[in-house]
Amino acid sequence: MSSWACESGSMTTCTTTPGATFTHPITMNIYAVDESGTAPAPGALLASRTENASIPFRPSADNTNCTGGRWFNTATGTCHNGFAFRLTFNFPAGTTLPERVIWTVAYNTTHAGANPIGTGAPCYSTSTGCPYDSLNVGAQTFPGAPYQGIDVDPDAVFLDSSDPAAYCDGGSGGTGFLRFDSPCWTDYKPLGKITAV
Repeated sequence: MSSWACESGSMTTCTTTPGATFTHPITMNIYAVDESGTAPAPGALLASRTENASIPFRPSADNTNCTGGRWFNTATGTCHNGFAFRLTFNFPAGTTLPERVIWTVAYNTTHAGANPIGTGAPCYSTSTGCPYDSLNVGAQTFPGAPYQGIDVDPDAVFLDSSDPAAYCDGGSGGTGFLRFDSPCWTDYKPLGKITAV
């Protein structure tokens, strides 16, 4: 995941106490793969888990080393808008999965998600807004990325968005439901690792 939320302020006035977090429910769904059509599709929902995730605020703006309110990563010497972090979902014992699955991450924001939260939340009236509105599913290039298993189509993802611009085909294949989307995801895509313990 990637958090772009500041604890207070925004852009060049972004200020965050080191280690500050907020909590938000995030759901991971795992589906069977339906291969009866021309493209793979989500089949039966095999498992679902919602965690009240502890999400870090992005670090404070470094207006000396960076421009546009970005924060400075001293380890890499680079400037960033978002702060990448990993989430772990612990499914119940006995969860059984086939060799191939489709996994998704879902959450609600003020105006998006299966059940948008709306503008009634106390955070919505503050100067920084609700931190979950600045939360993104992170994406990383695959070379050297920490994933396990085989991505059967490295240029595709499964996406459910109401925004046509989010899709490779501009939404011509439909919006607002979970579907196969290709071919524009090779360089940036979500990564997941499923481990049996």
